[in-house]
Amino acid sequence: MVTNQTPKQLNDLGDRYFNPNSPERNIEMAFTYYKKAADLNNPVGYFNVGRYFIEKKQYKEASEYLSKAKDLGYTKAMIRLSQMYLDGQGFRKNKKKAFKMMQQATIANDVLSYHQLGMFYWEGVGTKKSEANAMTYFEQSANNKVAKGMYYRGKLLLEAKQIKQDFEAGFFWLDKAAENGDLSAIHLLIELYHNSHPYLKKKSVLYLKEMEFYYQELLAKAKDKDALVLVAYTYYDGSEVTKVNYNKAISYFQDLVELDHTKGYLGLGLTYLYGKGVPADYTKAKENLEIAQTRGDCVSMNALGDMYRLGNGVETNYQRAKDYYVEAAKGNETNALINLGLLHYRSQVTGSTQKTAFQYMQTAKEKGNHLAHYWLGIFYEKGIGTAVDSKLSEIEYKAAIDAGNEGAKYKYAQMLYENANKKKLNPKKRNLIYAEVKDLLIEYVNSPHTSDVNTAYSMYMLGELFQEERFLQKSAKISRYYFELSASKLHAKAMVRMYEILKDNEPEVAIDYLKEACKRPLDGESLYEFGLLLYEGHPLVPKDIQKAKEYFGKASGLGFAKAKEKLAML
Repeated sequence: MVTNQTPKQLNDLGDRYFNPNSPERNIEMAFTYYKKAADLNNPVGYFNVGRYFIEKKQYKEASEYLSKAKDLGYTKAMIRLSQMYLDGQGFRKNKKKAFKMMQQATIANDVLSYHQLGMFYWEGVGTKKSEANAMTYFEQSANNKVAKGMYYRGKLLLEAKQIKQDFEAGFFWLDKAAENGDLSAIHLLIELYHNSHPYLKKKSVLYLKEMEFYYQELLAKAKDKDALVLVAYTYYDGSEVTKVNYNKAISYFQDLVELDHTKGYLGLGLTYLYGKGVPADYTKAKENLEIAQTRGDCVSMNALGDMYRLGNGVETNYQRAKDYYVEAAKGNETNALINLGLLHYRSQVTGSTQKTAFQYMQTAKEKGNHLAHYWLGIFYEKGIGTAVDSKLSEIEYKAAIDAGNEGAKYKYAQMLYENANKKKLNPKKRNLIYAEVKDLLIEYVNSPHTSDVNTAYSMYMLGELFQEERFLQKSAKISRYYFELSASKLHAKAMVRMYEILKDNEPEVAIDYLKEACKRPLDGESLYEFGLLLYEGHPLVPKDIQKAKEYFGKASGLGFAKAKEKLAML
């Protein structure tokens, strides 16, 4: 054992073993060093030996050593003895002695004792209640930059009964305490903004939510697990108070993983699976999701089901996907019910039936999954697993739209447009439907979260709508605008429309559109039109009967009726 060590060196060595977070924690070894310092009549040594006995729950011995430290003027010992008098540890409970002991620490100018003595006055512990005296000590604490003093100063200003309340100053000091890391202040501010304290009555609901989230994030930065989960997934999904920020979400997911929290593994798994903020990495996705899944996390089970259903980083295996979805559904993961419905709808598992697909969607809807409304709208519209019912389809699409599903706007508009063109309607009613279709499609096109394919088709439908003779808002200019937008997204039928619009005045541009459309034909129309150019000849397209027949044949193979008729004539 090294000799001739100073009391400070001995106490520092003891701390190395006493610290609960130390990998070398050994309180008996710590005691040997603390005791050597105490034997040198060192007040810190006495105090630390007292801490050792408190850890051992030997309060009588602890009080003896703390009293020696106190007698040597060590204020931390006074504060600890005050608490022991309150708790009846080593002494009989005695609030007055607890108060006097804390008072000694403040007289000795221990800044950490100010807010504690303030609490004695505020609660009337061992002395007469006095909010004025309490505020005096809270102010001293706050002015010495002690976060807990700032917290109590702010709290008293909000809750005072004997002295004047000051809401503005109260919020100011609570915020200062929160910025300085006081968790009690952060929790209280979250509560105040959540419940809309009277001071905040003129603030908007959005402002209150933004401030509540701000303090939740402060709590997350302090590694509070619940706050970390809330903040991480808010950044991952986005909300009315913050935009999607995958980098921040990933940072908080990593904090959760360091704390070995299941939701951290889930979050990282999802970011790697879908390439959110990081390049997609199916190996890392699977590793993280499997950790979460083994702990019973149903969302990760559903995501693993997606990996096997879509073949993301694994061989496509619908049965294994189904197994994951079934387990997830047992844990009330309603997205798994949707996915089970899709497996049956697409006949991807043994014993698939359309009726079962419909039943899964219906169950998901009953359990509150809004995406189910979208699929039920399709199922009722097309008669999948149930009878065709346009009215019920409309109800489901509207419910999906109300729940924020952008895709439902596109599908509902498509159904309305097709039905309006099939039915005999009076002009006024038809135009009302056309106007609704227009609004739905424009909203869909302008939404940032839409499918490129469906957006292109929506633009094409708008082009068709604005050239509809029966539409009171008919406009060749607007029609062309939407056809051109759709064609820019390589929608084949829109490119054919652009060919028709431009062929007389800008034939080169028109034919370029048609050639591009032929590379990705939808229903054979583009192939048929180019076949006509080859068959009839054009200054820019040499006549070639044989090649024309090939184009007509391809168009016919895609079910284009005019191409079939042309081939029959030939």
